[in-house]
Amino acid sequence: MWSLFCKKCGFKGEEGKYYPFCPVCKSSLYIKGEPPNFESILGEGNTPIVKENISKNDVYFKLEYLNPTGSFKDRGVSYSLQLATKLNYNCSVEDSSGNTGISTAAFSSRLGIMSKIVIPKYAPSGKKSILRSLGAQVIESETRDEASNIAEELSKDCFYVSHARNPFFIEGMKKVADEIKHVKPRGIIVPSSSFSLFLGTYYGLKEKGINVKMFAVQGKETASLKEFIDPIYESKGKESKLADGLALKKAPRIYDALNVIKESNGGLLVIDDNEIKIGLKKLWNLGYMVEPTSAVSYIALIKLYELNYDISNYVAMLTGNGLKFYDMIEKIVSNLQ
Repeated sequence: MWSLFCKKCGFKGEEGKYYPFCPVCKSSLYIKGEPPNFESILGEGNTPIVKENISKNDVYFKLEYLNPTGSFKDRGVSYSLQLATKLNYNCSVEDSSGNTGISTAAFSSRLGIMSKIVIPKYAPSGKKSILRSLGAQVIESETRDEASNIAEELSKDCFYVSHARNPFFIEGMKKVADEIKHVKPRGIIVPSSSFSLFLGTYYGLKEKGINVKMFAVQGKETASLKEFIDPIYESKGKESKLADGLALKKAPRIYDALNVIKESNGGLLVIDDNEIKIGLKKLWNLGYMVEPTSAVSYIALIKLYELNYDISNYVAMLTGNGLKFYDMIEKIVSNLQ
């Protein structure tokens, strides 16, 4: 049996009781004991990993955008909501800029759970349409912070997926380690905002005795890690609005991510909109139909090479599907020569 505890304030939860975050200090929680094991229910996970060659270096793209709802978030959402059904919840709630909300709506529908998705008004309209098509109750907020506050209030009655703080979300991410271990990865590049994939990948590989350098890639306007460490590369521009999947400015797991970067001898790269456009066009030209957020992985890989890193056997995570808002991508790609 498992229980949850807080490293920051010392809170210890009841055995087998779910808390989306620490009820005392609202920090992220951690699992003590053996968490449950769940299987894939919509084919999530087991995404392709494709070898590419960059300047005579064999590298790999992990196609997380080919998960059922077009995002790596399916891994953590599936695990979390299967736990919700086991704990007899009949509704779920999530605050999301898009991808986690879509995943929550889809898996909730499959599991017979009502979903309530709190999403900022400025999120892409295509994602909102998808949410409603999946039967979710869409609740719009003025800001990202307000969305979190609304979701916290709704969590009194519904299972709060809480991808930024929920420790079980990380458990769902760990399985990616099984899918990349065979390429003997030396470095992993991850678009990072809430750090769930970043941490889950590292912890999963570490449990298998595999040591890798971990590189977090963040947007220029939302580089939460920059407050604590100097980037090994930073774009010159000021905006990163295209990377809407990296919108979280306050990351509850930021200290865990910092520890992983230091422990793995990795680093932080900060990317702006101009380079996101370049990376997006290159990936689409290669046939990878990703969203702009995923383009930061490609740019980071190129920049690491230019900084004289040995990028052989590095894995770049391509995290989200671009077909969700293709109209915008068509304009970006067609306007670049």
